[in-house]
Amino acid sequence: MNEQSSTTRRGRPRLKGNEVKSVNSPVVALDRGIRVLVFLADAKAATPAEIVKATEIPAPTVHRILNTLRQRGMVALDEEQGKWRIGPQSYRIGSTFEEGSSLLEAAPSVMRTLAKETGETANLAVQESGKLLYLIQIESENPIRASIKNGMAAYFHTSGVGKAIMAFMEEAELEELMAQLTLVRQTSNSIHDTQHLKAELLKSRQRGWALDDEERFLGMRCIAAPVFDSLENVVAGVSISGPITRFPDSKLEVLAGSVIEAANKISERLGNTSLRS
Repeated sequence: MNEQSSTTRRGRPRLKGNEVKSVNSPVVALDRGIRVLVFLADAKAATPAEIVKATEIPAPTVHRILNTLRQRGMVALDEEQGKWRIGPQSYRIGSTFEEGSSLLEAAPSVMRTLAKETGETANLAVQESGKLLYLIQIESENPIRASIKNGMAAYFHTSGVGKAIMAFMEEAELEELMAQLTLVRQTSNSIHDTQHLKAELLKSRQRGWALDDEERFLGMRCIAAPVFDSLENVVAGVSISGPITRFPDSKLEVLAGSVIEAANKISERLGNTSLRS
């Protein structure tokens, strides 16, 4: 006589009688992840405890969600404050909503021309919630070139685009941003003193362009200029970057002229008729 197995079958439970599975039923894990992202977008920054309280998602689940999202670049942890923030990949994905908007329509063709004329990689970055985010890059055809992924976050003080944006900010906005900055030394050339940085920003403003002089990567330079909207607010920075052998001191002014021209064209397309030279 065969004994019936006592092992319980595992798997998806069958629907009962007149039970109908709704096509609109949410995927629970995905729904929870989206709720966490939406809360962080509204809160700007939050501790795990604050996320648990606001979303009513169990703490262990919140912990797993945050770590999964972090691995994908969707959220980032501020180690010093113990708070989580929206990450660069969330911004990159969200920015596709604005593909028909002015900046993302105005910049690419100008940047392609800039990259072709100078032979260098062209970049465009914006300031978002105290972070510098690269939105567009047109790579150089040179085998030795700078490469930055779209959606990547960077330090303001060690990048040409970051310094170009800061140099043309309103004073109050600049002070607020600088209060949040940690002047990390990425190379021996990195500026790590607030007064030195302010002097560099003043110099950049006076000449109309900013320089990353091997401050992020040794052997690489970047020249950047600000992009303005129709209200004369700085909204982005455009730059070219490449090895120092192609950016000698003797060529900086000429290359800067090309970058400024490109920044002015983008600004003009944004409705800014008062161009800078």
